[in-house]
Amino acid sequence: MSKRASTHQSLCGLSRRSLLQSTAALLSVPFVVKSTMASAQDKLAGSGEVVYFSFGGSFTEEIRRYVFDPFTKATGIKVVDVTGGHADASIKAMNKAGRIGWDMTSLGPAYPDMSEAGMFAPIEYALWDAESVEGLPPQARRKDATIAYSYSMVLAYDQRAFPNGGPKNWADLWNVNNFPGPRGLYATEAKFNYVAALLAAGLASKDIWPLTGDKLDHAFDKLSEIKPHVAKWWAAGGEAPQLLINGEYAATGMYDGRAISAMGKGVPIKFTADKPAQISVQLKSKMLNIGVQTMPQIGAACVAAWAVTDATILTE
Repeated sequence: MSKRASTHQSLCGLSRRSLLQSTAALLSVPFVVKSTMASAQDKLAGSGEVVYFSFGGSFTEEIRRYVFDPFTKATGIKVVDVTGGHADASIKAMNKAGRIGWDMTSLGPAYPDMSEAGMFAPIEYALWDAESVEGLPPQARRKDATIAYSYSMVLAYDQRAFPNGGPKNWADLWNVNNFPGPRGLYATEAKFNYVAALLAAGLASKDIWPLTGDKLDHAFDKLSEIKPHVAKWWAAGGEAPQLLINGEYAATGMYDGRAISAMGKGVPIKFTADKPAQISVQLKSKMLNIGVQTMPQIGAACVAAWAVTDATILTE
């Protein structure tokens, strides 16, 4: 893997050896044991930066609030946000050019093939302290990534369009007679729509997997029914709530985090909490150390910080 085009600053006179030795104190700060904050500030005060690419919006805002700002406060290491759509195309282009502009990113379905192609730097788990390692399930620790979070695709609707109660399950999303209005579905990852379509067709959740040819044919037939009513196939996570706010959707599939964030800001939308209407993708996205070669211990520390934070939050 080629080095990033930009270089990190020195870390306040700390030698590589002393920094490596002290990184373990950082890895649980302030995410697993709050009392280690003072220890990290004493042992790993420094400068430099880590560049993180993400989806923007509420996703990036909350990561900055709960992970990156405390990380910077504890270490003096700045985390720079770069936001956009899906990262895989950009990573492939940077890898091919040999000029890596990011240190970390979230990545989903493209990860296995890109990892096999050697596009990511290995994570040095030896730098983690025992508590941090134990805070992340073994299946979440990959050679070059940690599984950072899970999420659901939920059915959300505009309360203004359905003042007496909106659709409660995916069959209701398809039912444009009882619940009229324009629809929205996700364009980028087809698996969500396959599952939604099969649930709308009456298939039980336990019977969906594995997806066979017959099931996929059934899903496509069901999607053909709703296609004329889909006003837009949204691609970015922030589109779905915004299109509901604008009145361009009456109901849509939406990431649960985006729905919760919008509702917290007083937006008149709701989503169903019924399990059949939630399509969960357990441990889907990875937090990757994609190119920190000049100071790999900094990247390892920041990766660990997020991974352990998320593991802690998910178990609370």
